[in-house]
Amino acid sequence: MLFRFEEIREATGGTFLNPPEGDGVDSVTTDSRIAAPNSLFIAIPGEQFDGHDFLDTARKQGAVLLCVERARLSKLPPGAPAIVVDSAVRAYQNLAKFHRLRFPVKAVALTGSSGKTSVKEMLRAIFNRAYGPEHVLATEGNTNNQIGVPQNLLRLTARHKICILECGTNHHGEIEPLSETIRPDVGLIVSIGRCHLEYLGSLEGVAKEKSTLFRHLSPDGTAVLPLHAAGFDIMKEAAGNHRILCYGSGKDSVMEAVYRGGSVTGSSFELINHATGETATVNWSLSGKHQAGNAAGAATAAAALGIPMKVIAEGLAECVLPGMRMKITRRGEALWINDAYNANPDSMRATLEWLEEFADPAKLLLVLGDMREVGESSRSVHREILERALHTFPGARIAAVGPEMTLAAEELNSPLIQSFPDSASAAEPVRKMVRPGDLVFLKASRGTRLERIEP
Repeated sequence: MLFRFEEIREATGGTFLNPPEGDGVDSVTTDSRIAAPNSLFIAIPGEQFDGHDFLDTARKQGAVLLCVERARLSKLPPGAPAIVVDSAVRAYQNLAKFHRLRFPVKAVALTGSSGKTSVKEMLRAIFNRAYGPEHVLATEGNTNNQIGVPQNLLRLTARHKICILECGTNHHGEIEPLSETIRPDVGLIVSIGRCHLEYLGSLEGVAKEKSTLFRHLSPDGTAVLPLHAAGFDIMKEAAGNHRILCYGSGKDSVMEAVYRGGSVTGSSFELINHATGETATVNWSLSGKHQAGNAAGAATAAAALGIPMKVIAEGLAECVLPGMRMKITRRGEALWINDAYNANPDSMRATLEWLEEFADPAKLLLVLGDMREVGESSRSVHREILERALHTFPGARIAAVGPEMTLAAEELNSPLIQSFPDSASAAEPVRKMVRPGDLVFLKASRGTRLERIEP
């Protein structure tokens, strides 16, 4: 049994209507399409669908208790057992917090404008090395929002020793409830960059929102900050009286990663623990100075929980990134690198700097797509990236994909840039641009769907 009925009432603060029979539920679900015998169905109102419209379906799928919002109580089927709450999302989060606090598991919560998933996977690799994979729980897929975080926490069992939770945001006020749900022992900010400026306004606004991650740190918790990041003072102040550990270059950092260079298949860096004087050389399958910097952040968070330097280095060496994050594929006589899962101006620049280490401009085809949610700066930052690409790789061919990249390309009017309104229209022309021996690199926000172009 996952929750007794009284525990559900205690955790959510709700009121029973048509009290349920039995002792409790074996699972919690928000998806009425999935069979879930003896479950609690939480009716989440969303942008496209409202869970309250599927209460009958949820009961047929096995729900013995429905969590419904007071304002939508009219949609409750007659006689159906329900727990009535003010906010279904908040009830879901409170249940997850209740469940998380059942266990003596340590929790790392991380957020950032870019690099969250990379750092999460680095931490997973470190803790897998330290404890064994069966004792490590980490965010799965793109589940770092108000619904995804509790969904991940409810997977916790007594066997877990550590959990690593990503926290995402694009509006003010979204990180703080996730922090309250997780109650982290370590809060890690990976980066502050030009992402979601449409809603967060400025880099200082990004830092202010991200730093609410520290609001619900455990009393002896640790805040981990990137040195020299925009809004550093804002983040430091938000950490309050908690222990603060910084990473980056300089004497004020706990961990520093000195990048030694790499290729398309991997790189190496020197990891330095300034607090202990320990050093370790890490050879891994990831590349780029930015990823070495991310590794320093992951190493700092792990060190905050007492993981030895040797184990940290061994874990990092085993890290592999999932999905469309630097996915390398040989297609015919060309090498394709798909990094089209996410993008903002800063991550775009970082990957172009990485490519500069080894790419031959004469054999390089850059497929650069729109970056979403960059606010009023959209026109200037898209032009900035294309200008950067032209300057860094003279002679390289560039495909600009999406309405914003198309506008930037028109302004620059370079014969090296071909523009396309969307990925569907770009697919065939871009494939025809590929020559034997080429390196084809794809980078854009997920919504641009550059994966359509890859054959």
